[in-house]
Amino acid sequence: MTTGQVTGKDVPQKELRGGRSSSKERVDLEEAYLQMARTLALAVEAREPHAHGHSERVALLATEIAIELDCPRELIREIQLAARLHDIGKIAIPDHVLFKPGRLTPAEFSEIKRHPTVAVEILRCLDHFHDIIPLIESHHEWYSGEGYPNKLKGEEIPLGARILAVADAYDAMTCPRPYRRRLSNEETAQVLRDEAGRQWDAGVVDAVLRVLERESKMLQALLVET
Repeated sequence: MTTGQVTGKDVPQKELRGGRSSSKERVDLEEAYLQMARTLALAVEAREPHAHGHSERVALLATEIAIELDCPRELIREIQLAARLHDIGKIAIPDHVLFKPGRLTPAEFSEIKRHPTVAVEILRCLDHFHDIIPLIESHHEWYSGEGYPNKLKGEEIPLGARILAVADAYDAMTCPRPYRRRLSNEETAQVLRDEAGRQWDAGVVDAVLRVLERESKMLQALLVET
């Protein structure tokens, strides 16, 4: 060993313990923020019984899409967190608008369109959520530039937001809402195909359809076995 070279044995045990302690604190902090995200999502969903479990389902599907697209691990983590929090801005939407069974007026739809911006305002003061703000703010942007709130177009929209948009739409369409019946998986898949390249990124739509087809085949195989 050359002079001045340090081995693991030379590192004071206090420093080693300090490193392990710091790592554990980071894990504990991460878990605390995740729990905060779940609590915020549940608070929103408590107002919308028909939306119970929506955020968790969106998080699961968005994760599968991101894996299918071979996204980096850090982006997958951001997508999971953003999915759990993407609707928290709805907490500021009046009940008579949020639960209206019929068609919304232009003024009422403007209220609905505020929820991504409200979510950003809520999360901006929490440093831990800084990286996911663009995903939440942009999950209602359209690939064609016709979405909201900033009319971003194509790849101006963060990839995580494009993934979140497809997962969110799929779950929304396959669950009943006060203003419409639920769509079947086949009907929903057709809507996604029809709007690929306009409302949604065609590459993300292709990815979710591959995920859904694979899961359908797995389910059918399990049913045959039983």
